[in-house]
Amino acid sequence: MRKGLNRRECLAAFLLPMTPVVAQENGNTHPRVAILDWGLTTSVLSLGVTPAGIAEIDLYRRWADDFPIPPGVQDVGLRTEPNLEALAALKPDLILTTPFSESVRPFLERIAPTRSYATYTPDGKPLARSVEVLRAIARDLRAETQAEAVIARAEATFAAARESLAGRNLPPLLLAGFMDGRHTRVYGTDSLFGNVLDRLGLRNAWNRPTNFWGFTLIGIHELSPYANARLLAVAPVPPDAPLNATHEGLWRSLPFVRAGRVSTLPTTWAFGDVSTAERFARNLKRTLLAGESARAG
Repeated sequence: MRKGLNRRECLAAFLLPMTPVVAQENGNTHPRVAILDWGLTTSVLSLGVTPAGIAEIDLYRRWADDFPIPPGVQDVGLRTEPNLEALAALKPDLILTTPFSESVRPFLERIAPTRSYATYTPDGKPLARSVEVLRAIARDLRAETQAEAVIARAEATFAAARESLAGRNLPPLLLAGFMDGRHTRVYGTDSLFGNVLDRLGLRNAWNRPTNFWGFTLIGIHELSPYANARLLAVAPVPPDAPLNATHEGLWRSLPFVRAGRVSTLPTTWAFGDVSTAERFARNLKRTLLAGESARAG
């Protein structure tokens, strides 16, 4: 039999009596919310609600940052292993997380009611699922009207982009997130990015199996069979990625590189929400139309 409690269990026991109170400062009647996932963070920010706390704020700004984080929002530690003391000090009314934090959920529940939402599920439809998640969050945050406005804006963006790109002889697209000088993630049809391509009537060149998150991690050499594709590198792009190389090598020998069919898209979190998808669609349309104009010129 195990004797004694570890530090996390002692803290959880200490927090058990705490009862959250809805914040009403400056006329704000939204519940105080702390968030342990960047996609859910984007959802909350898109509703015009300022969270009390967010996990890994500095990394969010590098990898996601679809919406700037307002001043005063506290960092609550790692997404999968948050700082329970910091969370408790915020006195949140609600904590938002995903199934990947399920191991700490019992401790979170002792701080505040905790909702777990999954955008990525086995059906491979993260875009549709993100709309459902946004509506669910909006109900908890009393922001249903704002959620419908976000969804309507995304639908309008998808429709406008599809219309702008219709009838153009665009090559199939490789959506890549470079990890280092030799490896990249390539996003398939069951990724958030892949779902957006489908909504815009564009072809995804990647035809190999993907993982639960809708991507495949490959070596750069595995891109060689996709000679007729156009590669779109999603920022941030690491300094040692081959896009930044000036010397000759395998990357320079790839047919789509030699043909100049490579572009970089602004930073977009691949595992984001409907607002992320909307931003990705806008950037994708802009990049593809600019490429068409350059070739025509």
